[in-house]
This record gives sequence, structure tokens and C-alpha cells, in this order.
Amino acid sequence: MSFNDQKAFLQSIHPFDELSDALLDELVTKLEIAFYPAGTSLTVCGGEIDRFYIVIKGEVKVLDETDAVVRIYREKDSFDADALLEGRCDWHYVVSEDLISYEIDRKSFQKLFDESEGFRRFFLMDIVERIEHLKKRELDSGMGDWMTAKVRESYWHPPCLVTMETPLLEAARRSVEMGRSEIIVEGEEGSYGIVADSDIKRMLSQGRLQPESSVGGMAHFPLLTVDIDDFLFNAYLTLIRENVKRLGVTDRGRLVGVLEQIDILSYFANHSHLITVKIERARTIEELKEASLGYLTIVRRLYAQGLKARYIAKLISEVNRKVFARLFEMILPEERREECALLVMGSEGRGEQIIRTDQDNALIIRNGVDPEIFVPYMEELSTALQEFGYPPCPGKIMVTNPYWRRSVQSFKEEIDRWIDSPDEESFMYFSIFFDAKDVAGEGALLRELKEYLFSRFDDHNDIYMAFFVRLTLLFETPVGIWNSLLHRDRHVDIKKAGIFPVVQGVRSLALKYRIEELSTVERIKELAKREILRESFARELIEAFDALSYLRLGAQLKALEEGRDADNMIHSKDLSKIQRDLLRDSLEIVERFKGFITRHFELDRLPS
Repeated sequence: MSFNDQKAFLQSIHPFDELSDALLDELVTKLEIAFYPAGTSLTVCGGEIDRFYIVIKGEVKVLDETDAVVRIYREKDSFDADALLEGRCDWHYVVSEDLISYEIDRKSFQKLFDESEGFRRFFLMDIVERIEHLKKRELDSGMGDWMTAKVRESYWHPPCLVTMETPLLEAARRSVEMGRSEIIVEGEEGSYGIVADSDIKRMLSQGRLQPESSVGGMAHFPLLTVDIDDFLFNAYLTLIRENVKRLGVTDRGRLVGVLEQIDILSYFANHSHLITVKIERARTIEELKEASLGYLTIVRRLYAQGLKARYIAKLISEVNRKVFARLFEMILPEERREECALLVMGSEGRGEQIIRTDQDNALIIRNGVDPEIFVPYMEELSTALQEFGYPPCPGKIMVTNPYWRRSVQSFKEEIDRWIDSPDEESFMYFSIFFDAKDVAGEGALLRELKEYLFSRFDDHNDIYMAFFVRLTLLFETPVGIWNSLLHRDRHVDIKKAGIFPVVQGVRSLALKYRIEELSTVERIKELAKREILRESFARELIEAFDALSYLRLGAQLKALEEGRDADNMIHSKDLSKIQRDLLRDSLEIVERFKGFITRHFELDRLPS
């Protein structure tokens, strides 16, 4: 390679791209090129390593003291900074395919370490910081807008603020002068309420208002607010979740403005608000279908902007729940809606599903109401969901199946059966139902069942818990072997390898410690808050879960673009080096979490 070729090669590898031109030019003059045939031992456990290696071609396996493969390095991978900095190597490096490498001596490496802050920072990061750093580099295009934009950075409107005693006519005149369609009423002890134009029109048409009426008597309290230093994305989620069009903006508890949905979307300019507007305005199932099918455009845009998969899932989950609720209202007569609760379960219930997959839903029916009444409605609802892009569940976990359409008492009896007569099916059904979320109808019915479910574990059903949590270890997490697969045209099921063990392990801990949060990340945070997980390890687990979810979403979007079905397979040929590093680090954290679960529940004492 020429001088410029060598420099370009190094600049294509992180963190060498952090070096200044001067440092990089000097480094190129110090580089040595070496060749090692397969079978060469570069160092042994406990030995000394005095060079930093950058693989140009070939393969190096990293072995522990038992000669088990823990990592594999190939083209553009580098090692071992830790050994150079600490003066000792705890691994055994063996050349498994003829190796051509660049080598940097200890003195030259130390100079880079001392004189380049970015270079030094990379090697001093802990695993959480490294994952965050790698994701930031991978997702750098537009990430700041969605991840760091604060309310104070957007535009909001000055409020039309009046007291409780202000006459309606005066308040209305003031709002017209300010060009506002709402009146903000200041109540007692710093509380705020709101009167919208639609409220005034409705009450006037009903003959309930006079111009001299005090505006305080018609205000809705409390006005939903967002702090000026909160994230815009959180404000947007609140608007969607609460089905409102505006929020009050507060600074240290004092109202300073009104933030509208269109203001947020003007900042982000991705037009995702059009879907929720269309959902709200849909008057027919066909209109609702048309509105719901636009979700994939949002997903692609947010993924391209670098938003974490977790936040994309939150947004899509809110959109989906609006669709379910609106469809429920269109199909069920009003008198039937309070007799039942429509549930979404599994990943949809946890708010972690992005790309639409199988329908996982159920219907809880109030005791004393005939379940057969709901059959035609649920058939229509399921058919509509299929047209909306939710295929039927192969396992029939759907409202069209009488098993998942039953009374509160009948569900309690089934919960008893799942626990008292456990088998593979009952474990699966229990897991799915444990993550259930009500999206329409009478939510109190699900709360009653969740209370009952938790009460069954007050007697410390240790045997059931042990077998339930053992599902965490059902699939292998290929920490060592995966590194070799990364560099060939191979694939792996990332859900089985990494995502499912985290979901199931955290779900088991949530059951044991009666944690009511549904999302995996919120459960992890609660486990850390209760000191069941160390805070540092909880952070690592969240970052690993985020990274794995992000990689899966990228693969799913690519599959859809190529006309294939979205699945959980990650193909090695589609991964960049940064993505390989993300995957490797994340799977190592998952493997450690599985070890924690094994120790915490003493799974090694269970009969096989």
C-alpha cells in the first residue's frame, strides 16, 4: 500500500478517524506490516503483549485459560489496547487463518493515547459508554433532532391567561385579539385549566352559557403541561397518548406558553401527525385502514434519523392503540363497550413491537355477560386487523378463538390451570398474558385479573418460578462463535440469541417482585431502583437491549424493501464493522445477564 492508501485505511477504522492529520501522518511512518501463518501463537494467557495489531487480512482467535473461543478478529478489527496499557494480557491469541496485519509499537500507541483525546476516550470507555458511542456514530445522521431537542428549542404560543372570575365575553375577546383558539384559566395554588372554542360552542348551543358567565366554571382542570426542559419527543408522546392537541409549557411550575401538536411536527418535519389526525377523523373502517397503513413511513423516517428503536416502538405503539380503540368503537355498539376489555399481548402489550406481525389479542368479558354475544363483533374486528396488516396468529391467540374470549372468572380459572398444571403451552400463555395491555373497553377488568395473577404468587410458588425463568436459557447466545459467523455469509435469529433472553429474564424478575410496568426497559429501571440489579449493570442491559432492537429493526426494514417478509434474522453480509462491534458487545452483556439469572434463581439446582 502507498502512504495515502495506508492513511485512508486507518481513517476508515474507528477510533483512528479521531486522530489529527499530523498524528495520522506520523503514525503511518511508524507502521509495520507483518505476516503470520495459521497456527502462530501471538501471546499466551498471562504473557506480555507489546504491539497493537490491526488486521488487514486473515483471522485471529482469542482463547481463555480453558482454550475456549471468546472472540474472533478479522479485517479492520484491532487488539489489544488493554494489554498495552496494563502491561499484561489475560488472553491467548492464535492465528486461525494466515494473518497480514499492521502493527504499532507500544511507544507509538502511547503517544496517540496521550495526544488525542478522542482516541484516548474510546479506549477508556466502559461497555455501556462504548455501545452508546458506537450507536451514535452509526446513527449520526439526524440523531440530535429527535434525541436531544428540548421544548425550549421549539416554538410555542403566548397563553391567553385569565382568572377564574373573568367573564366569558371578556376572555373570548382577549383570545380573539391574541389569535388563540383556547383560553387558559389560572386556578388555585398554581393550577391551570383550559376552555377550548369547541367547549364554548357546545355549551352555547345547549343554552348553558351567558356572556357574563365566569369562565372558571367551564374550564377543564388540570391542563396537561410539559416542562420547558423536557424532550420534545416526550411532549409528542403525551399529545398522542392523551388524545389532546396542545400542552401548557411550564418553567419552574409557572405557565409560560402553549405548545401545539403542529408546533412539534413543524420542528421535526416528518409529518407523522397526519396518521393520528386521520385516525381521529376516520368515519369508516376503510378510512381507518388507509390511515393506519402509513405507519411504516414513520418507522423508516425515524430509523433513518437515528431515533432509538425503543422510542420508535413507543410512538408506533401509541398509534396502534389508537387504531385498535377506534376500530373497537366502530364495531361494538356503545352498550357493549363497557362489558368487555380488548387486550393486546406479548410484544405489542409491552409496547415493543414496531413492524406488524401476528395478532396477539384477547377479550375479557364482564362476569354474567354471555361471551357468545361478542362473536360476530370479534370476527369483524379480526378481519379488519388482517386488512390493516396484522396477519392471523398461527397459534390462534386471537379474539376469534373462544379460548382468548372469555369472562373474568373463566380467565381466573385458566390462570389457575397455567400455574397449577404447567407445561410448555401454559408457560407460553402465561407469559403472553402477563404482558397484556388494555387498549379499549373497561380497563378495570384487566386490572382485576392482574391483581389475581400476582396474588397467586404470594405463597412463593418457587417451583413454578424456577421452571418459568429457565425459559431465559432456552436459546444459546453465541458470544464466541458469532464472531466467526459475522465474517461469512451466515445468519442468526437475533430474537432467540439476544432479545428473548432479556425479555424473559426481566419478565421473570418482574413477576417475582410484583413489578407492574410492562416494557422491558421500564422493568429493568424498576429492578435497579429496588436494588435487585446493580445500577451499572441495569444500564448495560438497557443499552444492549436497545442495540439488539435497533439491529433487528434495520434488518426488518431491509427485508421489506427487498420484498421479503420481516423476520428476526440478522445476515452477516449486511452488517458494517460498527454494527458487528455493537452486536458483539451486546451479546456479551446478554450472556452475563443469563449468568445472573442462573445464580439469582439457583437454576443449576433444578433437575434437568
